[in-house]
Amino acid sequence: MAALGPLWARELWGAAKNLARDAGTADLRNATRIGGGIRRRPSDANWPSQAAWKRLNDEVDGNLIPVEFPIEACLKDTESAACQNLFNNIHNPYYIGDQPGLTQTLGWVDAWVSKPSVYVVAASNADHIAAAVNFARENDLRLVVKGGGHSYQGTSNAADSLLVWTRCMHDITMHETFVPQGCKGKHTPQRAVTLGSGAIWMQAYDAVTTKGGAYVQGGGCTTVGVAGLVQSGGFGSFSKHYGTAAAGLLEAEVVTADGKVRIANACTNSDLFWALKGGGGGTFGAVSKVTLRVRELPEFWGAAILTVKAASDGAFRRLLRYFVGFYREHLFNDHWGEHAHIASDNVLDLLVVCHDLSTEEVKKIWQPFLDWVARLPAA
Repeated sequence: MAALGPLWARELWGAAKNLARDAGTADLRNATRIGGGIRRRPSDANWPSQAAWKRLNDEVDGNLIPVEFPIEACLKDTESAACQNLFNNIHNPYYIGDQPGLTQTLGWVDAWVSKPSVYVVAASNADHIAAAVNFARENDLRLVVKGGGHSYQGTSNAADSLLVWTRCMHDITMHETFVPQGCKGKHTPQRAVTLGSGAIWMQAYDAVTTKGGAYVQGGGCTTVGVAGLVQSGGFGSFSKHYGTAAAGLLEAEVVTADGKVRIANACTNSDLFWALKGGGGGTFGAVSKVTLRVRELPEFWGAAILTVKAASDGAFRRLLRYFVGFYREHLFNDHWGEHAHIASDNVLDLLVVCHDLSTEEVKKIWQPFLDWVARLPAA
C-alpha cells in the first residue's frame, strides 16, 4: 500500500478542491438512467421524506446511518484533529474498510473523483440487503454495494446514493461434506467454507488455514473483500496451480434487483451462478454469502524476496533480460506466483511465493540467478 501514498495525497487534496468548486452543482455525468428516468437526488422534490427513511431504518433494525465523508474535515480546517486523523490513517486499509465514505482510492488524478453515498445500510443479514434494494427500487435511487473496500474504480461509492455496506457480515462456517442446494445426488460432498460478504481474506485464511489446517484460493492482499474478489474473477498468488477465486465458488446467496434472496449454484439459478463468477462486484445482485471449495494444505510454503540494484543503465538492461529468461525457465510453472517490480534508479524488486517446494529445492532453483547477479559487471 505504500506505493499509493503520493497518489492518495494528490487525490485527497484534488477531491477537496473539486468538492469546494462543485458545491451545489448537479453532476449529471454520473446520472444513472433506467427506463428513461434519472435517479433522484437529495435536491429533488421527490427525494424520500424523513418518514420514509425512518421506515427503512426500522426495517433494517436501526442500521441506517448517514454517511460521513472524512475529507469534509479537511475542507473545513486542515489543522483540525479530524483532518490529521484522516492523514494519519489513510495508508491503513483496515481504517479505509471501516469508513463507509471511503474506498481504497478516491479516483484517478485529473480523471474523476468518487463521492460518498448519502445513507448507508450497515447490513447484518440478507434481509437488510433486500430492504435496501427494495427501498432503492421503489424510490428510484442509486444503489451501491461495499464489502472490503478495495474499489479502485470507485464502484462502491456514488454521489447521492444509498449504500449497502456488508462489513459486519463476516461470519465464517467450515463444512466437511458440503453439497450445493439442489445438487444432492449430482455433486459429491466436499470440504468447503461459507463466508459472509463482509469478510476479508485475512479472516478467510485465519479460519481455513490457521485454524482449519486447509487452504482456500484467494488473493495475495489480505485486506481485499472475499466476495468482491470472487465476483471480479480473483487471480491470486497461487492461481497458476489452484485457478482463480471465482473457480472455487460453489454457491452464493445473493439479493437480486427484485429484492428476492436467491441461492445460486450449478444446479439452482445456474445462469446467475456463472454470471457471479467474474461478472464484477454488484453487477448481478448484492451477494450476502459465498461458499468456496477448500483444498488440502501443501506441506511447504515459501518465498523469495530480493532487491537487486544495477550499477548502470546498461547493466540494468542485462539484468532484466536475464531475469525474464530465468523466469521463463524456472518460475513459469504452478509452483510460483506474485510479482516482479521494476523500480526507479535501476532497481529490480522481487517478491515471489511458492508452494510444495522444500528449502533445498528453492535454493537450488535460485542459485543460478544469484550467481549471475554476483558476476554482473558494473558497466
